[in-house]
Amino acid sequence: MAAAKRKAGGGSLPAAKHSATKAAPAAAAAESDADMASSDEDGSAAGGSDEEMADGDEEPAASGGNDGSGADAAAAGAEHKKRTGARATNAEVMALNEASMLFKSNLFRLQIDELLGETLVAANTKETRGLDAALKQIRDVLMAAESTKELTMDAAANLVRKLGKGAAGAVTIPFPDPAPPAGLAVKVAFAAPEAVNVAGSYPLGTAVRVHGGFNVDVVAQMPAQLLQERDHLNYRYFYKRAFYTAMLRVQLQRSALSELFDIDYALLRSDARLPVVVLRPKPDTKHLRRLDCTIRIVPTIAHDALPLHRLAPGRNNVRPSYIRETAGIAPNATAADDDSGELPPTPQYNAAVVGDALLLTHLKYLFETAEMCAEFPRAAALLRIWRSQRAAAGRRVGAREVAGTRRLGGFVLAMALAWLVRSPRSGPGSGARLAASMNVHQLFKGAIEFLAVHDFAAHPAQFGDAADLAAFGAGGAAVLVDPSASTNLLAGVQPWELAELRIEACQTALDLSHHSEPQFDRVFLSAALADVTAKYDHVFRLDVDLAQLLAPHHGSGLDVARRLAELECGHSAVAAQSRIAWLLGGALQQRARLVAVHPCADASFGDRTRINRRHVFYIGVVADAGEARRVVDLGPNPD
Repeated sequence: MAAAKRKAGGGSLPAAKHSATKAAPAAAAAESDADMASSDEDGSAAGGSDEEMADGDEEPAASGGNDGSGADAAAAGAEHKKRTGARATNAEVMALNEASMLFKSNLFRLQIDELLGETLVAANTKETRGLDAALKQIRDVLMAAESTKELTMDAAANLVRKLGKGAAGAVTIPFPDPAPPAGLAVKVAFAAPEAVNVAGSYPLGTAVRVHGGFNVDVVAQMPAQLLQERDHLNYRYFYKRAFYTAMLRVQLQRSALSELFDIDYALLRSDARLPVVVLRPKPDTKHLRRLDCTIRIVPTIAHDALPLHRLAPGRNNVRPSYIRETAGIAPNATAADDDSGELPPTPQYNAAVVGDALLLTHLKYLFETAEMCAEFPRAAALLRIWRSQRAAAGRRVGAREVAGTRRLGGFVLAMALAWLVRSPRSGPGSGARLAASMNVHQLFKGAIEFLAVHDFAAHPAQFGDAADLAAFGAGGAAVLVDPSASTNLLAGVQPWELAELRIEACQTALDLSHHSEPQFDRVFLSAALADVTAKYDHVFRLDVDLAQLLAPHHGSGLDVARRLAELECGHSAVAAQSRIAWLLGGALQQRARLVAVHPCADASFGDRTRINRRHVFYIGVVADAGEARRVVDLGPNPD
């Protein structure tokens, strides 16, 4: 850090700091003299004020430059030293205060530069040579994969088991819930990807080493001939995607990569509809293990592979009759009537499909933003660090590890920052909310101040003006519509997650505005930022039998509407998380500013069969100081 200060600060910072330190007693004495002068009755105080104004005209305040402020502060201190016994003028006090604030501001910027220098991971460097070689090897293996013919679901499951038998651990198809029913007339097939590209934060230059390492995403685009026009209906796309994911894993495990990596499944954004293949370096691969990275193979589709207009947020793409079929209930006239009436929309289901289709489109938009705003990647990386320091995911409470949904992560924050840089203000004024010429500190501070006050549910946001915000915001959902006006980037983000983000951003904005305190430590280094037992006023453990909390999946007790609403969440634990937050939020009402619900990350978090029996949640409550101790509550009207 000292070397960085000498290099960036020149001669102005030490002079400013010295002047501010030496002049502190003089400033205090000046304030005392001014108080005594104000109580005199002979009118001398008025004459002193005129003298100070005259002095202020002769000695203008510091302009804010690095060198000018230090020189002015030194000159002010020297002038005051010559006039022994005289009171400090307004200009001298202002110059000393500005020099002190400038020193702390420059120190904060130097600390940010050092933080980014230590955490940012740049591609195609000596440090990442082994990772880049592994990514090329992965691409070669996937592009050389052999095709299969069309198979029924049962035949596909048998093929995956057969091909993965010799690999470490059994390989199964990671079907989502609900799994395909017996006799489903949908066939699947496999072919080498049309394209394999490195995507996400790594090529963009926003990948950072945080708690739990960093991810490198490799997208494998499914060939268009594997899909049909109506595959967006009734989980057909997700079943084909699950088989394709399983075959990608088989190809990797049968290659030499299995000697370098442990290969397994994981869920993208805790959504069982979006399984991915993860490769984690084995302990003996030191050149990869040192980076602490995880490679994720993400299946995607072309942007025109499915009709996106049929995946609008107000459309239904999971029919009630299909829910009955997966529950083992035979079709009847009632089921046909269910499909002919007004169907409930499936916005999260639709957003999951569209997200796969537009993944590379969104990445291209971020690259374009980085070209027009040079500091955008570093500011997005800083937001990623800020968020990860406060995220409970991966932290431990006792012997258990907390799992977050990870739906409000670095990608969403980067898109929000791009929206601030590229989208013009509405109403009076013109131009973007944040200028493209801003430095990383200004972009970060502007983004934090925006997140601290903006409610995406009350005030939906969009890139451009082509989206139907009423359709995206139905049901009070938070809305940030992507540049293509096709999907909501905040789909699946729960209300309490955004409320917690606003609280944390508000506190950070206050920390950044307090020049008298060590900003960097409070914003980035506090140990309590992600400690579940320290960041909330009250913390409770809740053991839940999900089979009893959630709607029945089978039998005559099936509630189709409730079952469909829970399937929208993408995972049974996330559905329970949402329901618990809704119940407790309604019970506490104004007594709590925030009710956060964190599921624990058991070893079987991605296993539906075990997680449906028992799960543990930690509940964090931030109380409202004015309402928490209220004794009397008015209940509903008895009439």
